[in-house]
Amino acid sequence: MITLRQLTYARTLAQLGNFHHAAQVLHITQPALTRSIQALEAALGVQLFDRSALGVELTRFGEVFLPKAH
Repeated sequence: MITLRQLTYARTLAQLGNFHHAAQVLHITQPALTRSIQALEAALGVQLFDRSALGVELTRFGEVFLPKAH
């Protein structure tokens, strides 16, 4: 089940491009943010973010999905 909280977390992560910064802004721990994003991606059956050592970027699906979810 997709929650409004997960969508808010994903939008914030997309805007900031970094799990650490997004978690700080959302006032949650980084592991909690990671679990929430993983659960959202599992519920959708697709990956929303490409992760790298430099941060995250939206996948093509993320580029299409997140604006509509907003």
